[in-house]
Amino acid sequence: MPSLRLSTLLAAILLAAIGYGAPARAQTIVVMVNGEPITNMDIEQRSKLTFMTTHKQPTRQEVIDELIDEKVKIKEAKRFGVDPSSSDIDQTYAGMAQRMRLTADQLTQVLEKQGVRPDTLRSRMKAEMVWTSLVRGRYKESLQIGE
Repeated sequence: MPSLRLSTLLAAILLAAIGYGAPARAQTIVVMVNGEPITNMDIEQRSKLTFMTTHKQPTRQEVIDELIDEKVKIKEAKRFGVDPSSSDIDQTYAGMAQRMRLTADQLTQVLEKQGVRPDTLRSRMKAEMVWTSLVRGRYKESLQIGE
């Protein structure tokens, strides 16, 4: 019986040591944009999404620049009261899935199989939505075409 307790104690110590020594996946902040962080995880996720959609591997700096641009677009849009709701983004996500002949759940599965969180795509969509709204609003008058 004492050897069983000793074995159990040693196993517990070993498991604790393994868990203790394993580094937690910390969200290292790479850049701050208007008080909003861009983390290594954000960069990894966007790199995967970009590769998945273009079949070209972007440089780390290209990804960082794209993420910075999106943060600036969203901040600027909020300044003008343009802030799409979650349901607006969900609708756009579902529309993209439909154009791919998938359901929204199937699109999520495709992304996850490639190691991409669906929120990564949703963030990109949000930035494009707000920027499109801002440009339309800003240049609406000059973009009207007469007969």
